[in-house]
Amino acid sequence: MTSKIKQEVKPKTRNQRFRELESAYDNDLFATTIETAKDYLKDHPDSILARLYLGISLYEYARYEEAKVELRKVIKDCQPDVLYIPLCHMGHLYKLKGDYKNAAAWYRRASESYPSYAGCLIFLGSILALQGKLSEAEECHRKATKCKSGDIAEAYLNLGMVIRAQGRYAEALKCFEKALRIAPKYKAAKHEIKDLQKVLEIIKRK
Repeated sequence: MTSKIKQEVKPKTRNQRFRELESAYDNDLFATTIETAKDYLKDHPDSILARLYLGISLYEYARYEEAKVELRKVIKDCQPDVLYIPLCHMGHLYKLKGDYKNAAAWYRRASESYPSYAGCLIFLGSILALQGKLSEAEECHRKATKCKSGDIAEAYLNLGMVIRAQGRYAEALKCFEKALRIAPKYKAAKHEIKDLQKVLEIIKRK
């Protein structure tokens, strides 16, 4: 008579569990991220990154109030040098919710916490543009082009867009061309350049 030997299943290590959580988040598997993060945080409530992933995944599913609770905890415990990250995500939450006023306030806080990073100013400028505050948006994107870190090509692209929206086509074209010089494969910049070159030809023929 043969006896069945049950193979002992070793519990996953903390690193293995976190890698699973991170993989789910990186692949936009937000439902998986929510449940995996909740389970992980039961044993490791001190994990700021796990809580951030949870907060982001919750607002992606329009569970805004739950997301705000998690993001506020992250903001409270976050180190000053990376505080801009949860502040920006709180801005994203309000943007998705359609509350542009509060989104702008959070993006402004983020840019104040990391003034040399272009990304926060790009987010702020974009939300101001959605509110029709084109002059303020232009000022933000112009500041972003002078930052020491972040996507400067994107800053020039956004600057060109708000200048174009004000009808200053030749000036906007220069911004798009600058973005393309910084990032030669930038498809969005190429598209905008093509559009404005045609616009300027039309104006010249008038």
